[in-house]
Amino acid sequence: MKKNTAALVLAIIGAIFGIIGAIMWAACADACAGIAKAATGYLVGFVILGIGGGVLSLIGGIQAYAFKNGRVPLCILGLVMQIANLVLECVFLGGFSFVLSVWTLLSVILLFIGTIFAARKA
Repeated sequence: MKKNTAALVLAIIGAIFGIIGAIMWAACADACAGIAKAATGYLVGFVILGIGGGVLSLIGGIQAYAFKNGRVPLCILGLVMQIANLVLECVFLGGFSFVLSVWTLLSVILLFIGTIFAARKA
């Protein structure tokens, strides 16, 4: 049986980048929480959207490897969560910073391509 290796590899790398970006931004929000108490909501958002999106994309990539059901919705949900995390980063920062958002941006690009590969037929 043919395996969908491209979707799995892109999901693994994209999930790793997304989780690194989420941890970095959660640490940033935690450091800023000492200055402004309003950053606590952002901390929860970074953890849920960034890490949750990476994990869901990884599960979707594993499902896509064997062409099982549910692969495309999981990949899309993970991708949407990473995009929402990128938007939350821009809101938290007050604008887009390529240097600070590079991990999440790479994750979004890789997960987008991985979602396309997950949607293809065997």
